[in-house]
Amino acid sequence: MTTLWQNQETGPAIHVLVIGVGRYDYFNGGSKHQARAGTLAKGLGQLTAPPASAYEVCVTLLKELRDVPGRALGSIEAVISAEDPQLPPGFADLFPDTGNEIGTTAELEDVKEAFERWYERCDSDRGNVALFYFCGHGLQLGAYGDHALLLQDTRASRFAAFENSIDVRGTVQSMQGNRAAIQCFFLDACRGSQDVDVTLRSLKSTALGPELHISHDPEQLVVYSTGSGAPAHGRTGESALFTRSFLKALFSPEHRRDGQGWQVTTTSVGTAIDQLMQWPGLRHRSMPEQQCVTSSTNVRGGVLLRFTNRPQVSFHFDTAPTDALATAAWSLADLRGNQVASRMPRPEPWIDSGPAGEGDLHVAFADGPYSTTSQQVWLQPPCFHHTVQVDVS
Repeated sequence: MTTLWQNQETGPAIHVLVIGVGRYDYFNGGSKHQARAGTLAKGLGQLTAPPASAYEVCVTLLKELRDVPGRALGSIEAVISAEDPQLPPGFADLFPDTGNEIGTTAELEDVKEAFERWYERCDSDRGNVALFYFCGHGLQLGAYGDHALLLQDTRASRFAAFENSIDVRGTVQSMQGNRAAIQCFFLDACRGSQDVDVTLRSLKSTALGPELHISHDPEQLVVYSTGSGAPAHGRTGESALFTRSFLKALFSPEHRRDGQGWQVTTTSVGTAIDQLMQWPGLRHRSMPEQQCVTSSTNVRGGVLLRFTNRPQVSFHFDTAPTDALATAAWSLADLRGNQVASRMPRPEPWIDSGPAGEGDLHVAFADGPYSTTSQQVWLQPPCFHHTVQVDVS
């Protein structure tokens, strides 16, 4: 565990805790794994997506948030474990104070220490935003039962298999005693009960944080990467779909009703994540369906981030028939006729970004039987997808 980055200035800020667990010592392939009859969660093994996802979260948030006016990045606390603890290229340059333990250990005690530091920073100002992110294995007993986020030393005890894991409900509840007015939890983990005894009524996992005595009634938003009983998906060695969607959603603001700028709120970010998870620009066609779920307490549309400039909107353009893509030359212009994006013919869909709002899409075909066409499109955050129907000339 380590404090990767901390702003020395005071005042309202965004404080981040990132947990990514890829190494599980007591699961299949782990250094302390023992095959035992009747072992709970015996089908779980090592993961590569969580450390990749956690590193990407740290890098993206530092680059995008440290200079945001009004409520900049306050700190990044990280607990990450991987079978291969080697840091990704450029990570140590961005975070020169990175300790030797980053990437090596994510046991319960590591998480407790990091959580305590993060909790204290969040508690320092009522205007703070507390942002909690986890990626790794997860378990949930039924639709409404205990939900645990599993750590490197989960299942160390034969008789308290899930003691070394995070109790989601208890942790969120303990944060109600924290003064940070806005608290967001982004949980990229499965919610099934794989290989768990159906008679088990409680996971007896560990709630992080102090015992709740006085609630400060914060806005609390919990965004789960998948529904109860369902798996979460990630491709080997790559950041997970939910994580990539979360990072885009955090910087995909909606237009304020008074027309004075753009903002990301506690009521918009969950919906944006779900839309991005279905967007073909992020979701690989071979991936199973996955839909995020939100849970909230006292959510009133609190503002996470404000932007004065019109945002860029990621788009995905293709053609019907798809054969036309190989000879399609694309261009996107604003209403003044200024070209904002373009692409020469290629056989895959056009994925890029353009300014939010109305634009003119032009598709020309130098060769082949297809007719040149122009259409008006409206790019609206967080993402846009459009299939251009082309005619044979």
